[in-house]
Amino acid sequence: MLRGWLKRRRKAAERAAADAEALIGEFGAAAYGEARRRALDALQRQPFDPHWSKVRREIGRRTGRVFVDTATRYLEKGPQS
Repeated sequence: MLRGWLKRRRKAAERAAADAEALIGEFGAAAYGEARRRALDALQRQPFDPHWSKVRREIGRRTGRVFVDTATRYLEKGPQS
């Protein structure tokens, strides 16, 4: 059972990596935004479909674009004087 789960997880990661590569090839610097749009569309159609979110994270990892939430950005900037 655990082996099957690991195999499915690995296949999902491989599909996300392949889609990330295809989007980067097609959209270049705009690939992250396109993956984000597709992730939001997928979540509206089927609430638990993490594929495009995984693609978005993979593109972010490859391109150096790392998502940081608003609270973290505020804390990193420090208090405004």
